[in-house]
Amino acid sequence: MIQKTIQKIKRRFFSKNNHTIVLNLIEELQAIRKKHETLVLFGSPTEGNWKGISIATKNLFPDNSIEIPQWYSNPVLSEKETLVLLNKIKELNFEKVIISGFANYFFDWIEIIHKEIPIDILYHFTLSEANNEDVRQSIEKLIDFGKQNKIKRFGFVKKGLNDVFKTLYNFDSYHQPLNTPTIPDKIEKIKLDKSKIHVGVFGADTFNKNLHNQVTHALMIENTVIHVLDKTIFLYLDKGERIIEHGKNLSREDFLSILGSMDLNLYMSYNESWGLLAYESEVLGITCLKPEHTDYFSIINAAIKNIKRT
Repeated sequence: MIQKTIQKIKRRFFSKNNHTIVLNLIEELQAIRKKHETLVLFGSPTEGNWKGISIATKNLFPDNSIEIPQWYSNPVLSEKETLVLLNKIKELNFEKVIISGFANYFFDWIEIIHKEIPIDILYHFTLSEANNEDVRQSIEKLIDFGKQNKIKRFGFVKKGLNDVFKTLYNFDSYHQPLNTPTIPDKIEKIKLDKSKIHVGVFGADTFNKNLHNQVTHALMIENTVIHVLDKTIFLYLDKGERIIEHGKNLSREDFLSILGSMDLNLYMSYNESWGLLAYESEVLGITCLKPEHTDYFSIINAAIKNIKRT
């Protein structure tokens, strides 16, 4: 059943046949190897998912990163196609492979190539997402792979997570600051009712993004209209006429056009490794309310040091 679902996804979202997709990826690999000793892999975005990881990875590694086709965090390449791709990576003899962002199918990739090519992980997520059992299991397996030396080095976008993995597991880990993303020139605003206050609440509907609290509280302000990606998840509020949907499959330019048309954007997530949306909003000249996410280890450690012993 799962395999049939994946096949439907592949037919719907990938216009080229599978053979052509793999050939194109191999051409990209060969072009990268001519100039670089390190290869960077990351999954393709689906709607809003993986979009920040995609942008961040391309900014960090503009000439040696390859986008692997996926649906959300599910593989779309068959086992045979994947093996062809991984064998080519081994054949090209890269000195290191960095996996930026992490989907569970990458564990299988690591098993195949780690004995011949060292593997690094660049982790973009946060521990706040470990309220989800799947995330906990993924982190547990990452730790296990680190202990078995299948993963040589761990990089973290979220400041402080490198200290967690160094302190608890003695892993070779580091904090990876992200480059400032570029904003395309001449982003045009969309037409809106100027008699209303337009508030943007954009993001995936996951626990840590905190969309529902933000939308309900923004609705409590008189004369506001709330702009979201997916209106259906807010139908229970019975305020549909004040909630405008823009869709989840927007190009980056179209999304920035909407983001830059708001009077105010909210990005009050519980935890962020980066906060791309808030940065983009402010560059576009629109105030974005966001929490200050800091290094919890540093805060707790400082507090403990200040405890007076009796």
